[in-house]
Amino acid sequence: MGDGLMETLPRHAFLAGGGEMADRIARFDWSRSALGPIEQWGLPLKTIVAFMLRSPVAMVLLWGPQGRMIYNDAYAVFAGSRHPQLLGSKVLEGWPEVAEFNAHVMDVVLHQGGTLSFEDQALDLNRDGRSRKAWMNLDYSPVLDESGKPAGVMAIVVETTGKMMAERWHRSERERQIQMFEQSPGFMAMLHGPSHIFELANAGYRQLVGQRDLIGQTVREAFPDLEGQGFFELLDQVYKTGEPFVGLGLKVDLQRPQAEKEERVIDLIYHPIRNPDGEVIGILAQGVDVTERVAAEQASKQNADRFRTLAEALPNHVWTAGPDGLLDWFNPRVYEYSGSFPGELDGDKWASLVHPEDLAEAAGRWREANENRTPYETEFRLLRRDGAYRWYIARAVPIQDAEGNVLQWVGTNTDIDDQKTISQQLLKSETRFKQSQNAAGIGSLELDIETGTVMGSEQLWKIWGLPVQPSHHISVLEALVVPEDAHIRSNPETRRAGTAVPHVEYRIRRPGETKMRWVSRSVEFVFDDGKPVTMFGVMQDITERKEAEGRMSTLAHELEHRIKNILAMVGSIATRTMRDTDLDTARKAFKSRLEALGAVHDILNQARWSDTSLLDVVQKGIEPFERERFSISGPPLPITPKMAIAMGLLVNELGTNAVKYGALSSSQGRVSINWDLKYDRETGQPSLRWAWQEVDGPQVVVPDKRGFGSVLIEKVLGADFGGNFELRYEPKGVSCVLEAPWVMSQ
Repeated sequence: MGDGLMETLPRHAFLAGGGEMADRIARFDWSRSALGPIEQWGLPLKTIVAFMLRSPVAMVLLWGPQGRMIYNDAYAVFAGSRHPQLLGSKVLEGWPEVAEFNAHVMDVVLHQGGTLSFEDQALDLNRDGRSRKAWMNLDYSPVLDESGKPAGVMAIVVETTGKMMAERWHRSERERQIQMFEQSPGFMAMLHGPSHIFELANAGYRQLVGQRDLIGQTVREAFPDLEGQGFFELLDQVYKTGEPFVGLGLKVDLQRPQAEKEERVIDLIYHPIRNPDGEVIGILAQGVDVTERVAAEQASKQNADRFRTLAEALPNHVWTAGPDGLLDWFNPRVYEYSGSFPGELDGDKWASLVHPEDLAEAAGRWREANENRTPYETEFRLLRRDGAYRWYIARAVPIQDAEGNVLQWVGTNTDIDDQKTISQQLLKSETRFKQSQNAAGIGSLELDIETGTVMGSEQLWKIWGLPVQPSHHISVLEALVVPEDAHIRSNPETRRAGTAVPHVEYRIRRPGETKMRWVSRSVEFVFDDGKPVTMFGVMQDITERKEAEGRMSTLAHELEHRIKNILAMVGSIATRTMRDTDLDTARKAFKSRLEALGAVHDILNQARWSDTSLLDVVQKGIEPFERERFSISGPPLPITPKMAIAMGLLVNELGTNAVKYGALSSSQGRVSINWDLKYDRETGQPSLRWAWQEVDGPQVVVPDKRGFGSVLIEKVLGADFGGNFELRYEPKGVSCVLEAPWVMSQ
């Protein structure tokens, strides 16, 4: 007690022994408040203050209409950083965040003279600069003045925040246990008391016995069908002796609701539950339905081994985390898998098991789930104790209170490594198959015979010229088949009967195209109870192959025809040559004419015996002569092979005559070759005019007999071009003019 308080004791004896707050009350300038100087305080006020200061319980007096605050040392501790500013302040100003609550208290207790009592009252109080939830037991009663009227309010404050937080934690822990209980891969039930009343039963248990109403019933009430099978007696024995029971491969006849009685085989454990005094108060029943496993063991030892391996791998990794997202608990499966010890994976140290390449995404998804309080799901590889990584899918859900606050997280990890490997292999196989089909130009199809829906690959729609989408109706494809080939494709009758021809070829016309295309189709049917339900097949665009086959056929026919024509022409050339000259001259002329014929054939071979250029034929024809003495002018008009042969022989024949007798026999002589298209003014139809003109040669002498050239001009050239050819022996030089209708462009 300070010296200042000692000085006030003679005048304020009621404050003696009141602790630190007695000193502060004595020093406070009350004359500036509605209470007035402390020397003028009435007996009721002094009495209640003296009582309050000596109480170990937090108490505060709210005096007067404004509720001026006077409190003891215990309340000062409760007030925290607000002390000592609260002393003498108005209660509504001292605690502004709960002003509405305190106003209600002042109204009921001070103004109406009533009392109030609150147990575990939750209030949001500003502490340490933040709003925090606090729970308190509060009791309010009026303080009377000398006239017997309420002059103030006495409040007793007992904070219960610690107790309430502990209770919330216990509820969270129970919810976690219930979640784990519900997620157990086997069946579990919690029984209470000597009559074995159901308190809890998980999904596995409800699935085993059928969806019965169990909670609150005894086992004998819930399962009258178990009477005489020994299970009731086993429960009684475990409850009485406190010794657990373990049974493997037990047979039980179950009468599930709305079902016939069936025999199941179970592995079962009855484990006693004790209270803190060691007394048995209930039984935990748990086990696994092994009916299928036992049946597999009886049928095949190999199947039993496989099932046992699957059953041993079935239990998942289970873990929990706090509201902050830090992991705080793992089931034994995690430690068995990883080789870690309890505590080594807590917090964020679980990341040490995640493959480095998967860690960033896994951690990012976990942060996102925590921030948004949404379920968590991701896939990652986890490190096994032997150093290998296996793929797992992780899932977690938040457990939330009524306000939506996350109390904790419950999660599982499920091994999906085998599925992942198969999926990756299947994806690679599908990719290779698709690439192979695309490379071969093959499209795949699947037809639902009942609905007529065709599902196909991208290449299939490309073949038909249809938009790429998951499916088209079969009628869309059928409408594109050339009418003359409609009988070749499948039809509804042959599809429903499963008798469509497996391999066919027919023509189609793509949307917006006039050209017909050939397709090849091969199909097989899938039957269900003898009825075709699906038609699978492949298709390929064989247009190029069909066109190549057509060209080969045409070429073979054309070749046969051309060989005959060539032999006939060679025979004619030989006959005319040998008839008009001596043997040596004939041999040279015959050789020259064959070479000219061969030169034209070279041009036609390069053009695959299709139309060739008139310019190319003329230029090839003058190669044996002095090229610089020729002047050529004319467009590269297309001509037929027959015209090309005739023109090549003509140029050779005229050139040979010019060397022997005409312009090319002298050093100054020259030859001009010109051609062009002329159009009729009335009809607009084109015609070809081709001219050979020799100049500056010797005097022209008209021959006294007709040679091979004259025959070629009259009988071959004119006929092949369908026009008139005139050969003139003019004094200035020989000239030849061909005029013929031009039909090559039609």
